[in-house]
Parts: sequence; C-alpha cells; structure tokens
Amino acid sequence: MRVPILLSALLFGALAWAEDATLRGGNVLSCETYSYRQLIAAGKLDMVSAPAFYKQEGIKGISYNDSFFKQRDDAYVDQVKTAVKAAGRMVTCFVIEGNLAQADEARRRQQIEYNKAGLRMAHRLGAPVVRINVGNTGTGPEADATVGVERVIAAFKELLPVARQLKIRLAIENHGGVSKTAANIVKIIQGTDPRWVGAMVDFGNFPDAVRYEEVAKVAPYAFVTHVKINEFDERGEAVSYDFPRVLNMLKAQKYKGSLSIEYEGKGDPVEGVRKSKALILKYW
Repeated sequence: MRVPILLSALLFGALAWAEDATLRGGNVLSCETYSYRQLIAAGKLDMVSAPAFYKQEGIKGISYNDSFFKQRDDAYVDQVKTAVKAAGRMVTCFVIEGNLAQADEARRRQQIEYNKAGLRMAHRLGAPVVRINVGNTGTGPEADATVGVERVIAAFKELLPVARQLKIRLAIENHGGVSKTAANIVKIIQGTDPRWVGAMVDFGNFPDAVRYEEVAKVAPYAFVTHVKINEFDERGEAVSYDFPRVLNMLKAQKYKGSLSIEYEGKGDPVEGVRKSKALILKYW
C-alpha cells in the first residue's frame, strides 16, 4: 500500500504536514474522499494512503465513501483504521450509496442488507454518522414523495436497531429522488427517530431558486454537511450562491458537526478543496 503514498508525494511534493485547520466552535474540518475521485481513479490515492494525504493538506476529518473500498473485509478496514490513527486523523462520516426506494422488493431487501453491512464497516472504522443514499422510485417526483418516502421510512426502521446497537446516527442527504426536497427529508426523519436519523445538508444540491429556504428547513436536523463550492471568482469567493448566508443558517442552529468539503468543480481537485477550506476558515 506504499505505492499510492509515494505517487501522492511525487504529485503534490514532499510530504510536509500542514497545520490542521481550527474552526470556531470546535467543529471539525473534513473532506469527502469523493472530492479526490480523479486521484483515486488514477491510482494516485486510495483509502489507506488518504489519511497521510489529508494530514499533508491540514484536514483533520475524513468522510469515506464506500464505493472506493475495493475490499470490504475486516482486515482491510482495519488497515484503513490503522492508517487514520497513524496520521492523527478522524473519520467523520461513512457514505453508503444505493437505492432504498426502488420498486423491486428483492433488490430493496438486498440494499437493506448491504446497508447493514456498511453500518458495521462504519463502526469498525470509527465513523459516528453514516449517510444513507435513499434513491428514487424511478417513476417521478409524485411517487418519490409518497410511496418512495414510505419505502424509505420502512427501510430505515429496519436499519435503526443495528444503528442504535452500534451507536451510529443515520443521515439523509438532499440528493435527488426521494430526498430532492426538504419536506421529504423531514417526513423521513420524523417518521423514524430524530434522535438517530437526521440530515446531511449539501450546500449545492438544492435548486438555485429554493436553495436558502430548503437549507433552512433541514438545518435544524443536521448531523453532517457537504460544503459544496464548485466555482470561485477572482477573489476566491463562491460564485453560485451566498456562501456565508448558508453557513449562518447552521450557526443559528448551533451546529456542532463536521464541515465536510465535497468538491465537484472543474480543474484540479486539490486546489478546489484548498479554496473551499480557505472560505470555511474565513466565514465559520
């Protein structure tokens, strides 16, 4: 597993550790491994080498995406956990992909069992929160808001005993489909257990026209975040929306979770994450 670390060193320079960013209020600065998907796809970074790279970037928290785990056995998960500890990092979240709202009952059952296994992986890694992708019905917004919400609530009720046993909270991201609207997300949270089920507030996924009112609705339920800034102006400020305004919605709720960068913009993802980090430090 040393090769990706060496490749990272060659790509980004010698491994000189940056000072970890400190946020007001004690929140942890984190970053999604999805932000670096280009590096992962190119073989320049993997789940074991990621902690050392995050240390180089001065980012304390790692939000791991399950789709990047080429192996899911305990031995590999323990290898990742050891690397996290060695680099002085912490796991802030574990992201599970999938679809809990699909009509095919057999596939939905398979997804629930996959998610239970993912919860156990997350627990082994030390993740306090797991983001569950709720998916879609495949038949449009009206079905997503009715039968889709019902299917997701039923699935979460099956996941909750495992989550409670492992002391892991479940988070729903505004991610299209059943979770496209704040209203649907709140219905699922209130239809399950708000102590254990909450929101992952993605700053960029709500439509521009309703972004601020939708974020305001899910902010009280926030367990984790996706700080998404995909374009910056010449001053390094966010182009697409009022970034400080969104942060202030979380501040108003006395949000204590991680601020996790998810960069999906064009160009160098390392530079994009660094610019996102700078804005978080400026405004949080």
